[in-house]
Amino acid sequence: MSIDWNKKTEEKFSRIIENLPQFHRSIAQRLIKEKSEELAKDRASKEVEDKDLFTAFFQEIPPAFKEMLKRLLTKLEIDYSEYVNQGKEDK
Repeated sequence: MSIDWNKKTEEKFSRIIENLPQFHRSIAQRLIKEKSEELAKDRASKEVEDKDLFTAFFQEIPPAFKEMLKRLLTKLEIDYSEYVNQGKEDK
């Protein structure tokens, strides 16, 4: 069963994926989409929202790439800070 995506969240997801290195795109797109939808379902939500998307990104990407992701989001002017622990450990 598929879950709907908030339009603005879906636009952010597309922009992020388009700006990832080519060989990371397809796997990131699949993994992040699945995890985002799982998180939304866990919240008993009918749609994926920003909190699901950014939690999925920071849970699924390897630690070595988290700083790169933060720089990319900043470059794209996407505020993720509300959804990510700014301490030593990102959720």
